[in-house]
Amino acid sequence: MPSFRASAAIIEVLPGVDPPAVLAAARASVANTWQVEDSFVDVEPLARGTGSPRVTVRFVVPTGNDDEEDRIAWLAAKALAAGLSPVATWTNLRVFRRDRGRWLPVERPP
Repeated sequence: MPSFRASAAIIEVLPGVDPPAVLAAARASVANTWQVEDSFVDVEPLARGTGSPRVTVRFVVPTGNDDEEDRIAWLAAKALAAGLSPVATWTNLRVFRRDRGRWLPVERPP
């Protein structure tokens, strides 16, 4: 099964929300439908002064053709975004596909 990553930049945790709840919400929103392999928060952009921290969920989708797999991966990314909305303000939703040891960006389907 192909492996993907969906991520979003976190602008702000909403009032009253414990920061670890952001990662939990992201992971749970994807895990409702897809098998999650990993999830984490990357704070490097914030530490380098180049952007906001990113929440990332790594997951697999059923094997099909590349276009179908990529479309399903974007559905997972939209689920991640929906799961984040009640707990954080976010931006810059992205999807990456694992290909021969590299993470390649997947364009949003039309």
